[in-house]
Amino acid sequence: MSSFPISWLVSILTLIAAYTLAWNTRIPQHARILLCGFLLSLGTVALLLGLRLSFDLAWPGRVQPFVAVTAAPLAYLGFKALGHEAGPQWRRTSRPDAVIVVAAFLGLLAPIPVSADMFILAINCIYLVRIAALLRRGADDVPLVPPHAVHILRAAIYATLALIGLMVLADGLIVTASLAATDPQMVGMLTGVSGLFAGFIFVVALIGAPMILGAPRAAAEKLQTATHHDQNLMAALNALMEEKQLYRDSNLTLSRVAKRLSAPVRDVSAATNRVTGENFSRFINGHRIRYAQRALQDTDLPVTEVMFEAGFLSKSSFNTEFRRVTGQTPSQFRASLRGS
Repeated sequence: MSSFPISWLVSILTLIAAYTLAWNTRIPQHARILLCGFLLSLGTVALLLGLRLSFDLAWPGRVQPFVAVTAAPLAYLGFKALGHEAGPQWRRTSRPDAVIVVAAFLGLLAPIPVSADMFILAINCIYLVRIAALLRRGADDVPLVPPHAVHILRAAIYATLALIGLMVLADGLIVTASLAATDPQMVGMLTGVSGLFAGFIFVVALIGAPMILGAPRAAAEKLQTATHHDQNLMAALNALMEEKQLYRDSNLTLSRVAKRLSAPVRDVSAATNRVTGENFSRFINGHRIRYAQRALQDTDLPVTEVMFEAGFLSKSSFNTEFRRVTGQTPSQFRASLRGS
């Protein structure tokens, strides 16, 4: 019975964490929606667990598997979204994940003699591997995350991996026990595992909420001091951007810029991070937005044409970056100039 108040507390904390995350405009909207969905799915699982164990209700046990199989995919898609703008390409790359979840739902609904925990175990194993693969991404692979916040992202991924790993362990024990025995001692052990699982979510939520709330301050403290070499490299990079306007090339890459500077890719990336506090992608987009501002002010070119001239290919990316830099959309920016 002691697991009931813990489950309620877990639900409340995950709701608070999801609410806090939902209002964190530093995170792109599509990533926020997915990560909030992940937190809410954890809270819902904890709530259903408490209802089932404390009130001996049958329906929470039938609903719980459908919620549980969505948690890991939502976490993966949320973290993955920090490296991609919302748009057609993002939707195409996310279709396999939707197919996996739908297949799990159909399996849970099918009248086959397979435990629901088998589907949960399979989903969690798949996404444990997929989320772990995201740790290979560097600062330039997650352009929607400021470089000084990448360490927070990695910490969140590690915490999520630990949580899903515990879920895999719990589901594996449940599946093994259901095949091996059904005596009261085994049932008691499974209840203990569930309590441990709920307790771990509690710890993650308790630590995660302050991380979300204190992220900007913690990130600022992690900024590294730029070296003299970094300053010289950035001076050369800025000169290259101003004189050659390389940023207007929509296919510009870090490796191509490094080659023009006759410098290692890692040095250019590190110098950009340390001097500007931004990753290479955001640095280039900053030049593009400044070019777009001048074009919107000095010409009558349509906004879409300005977008292409500045080096953007995606309207959503252009609008997101323009708003990030100026606090306005391109149309609002032009209207404010003409109204003044």
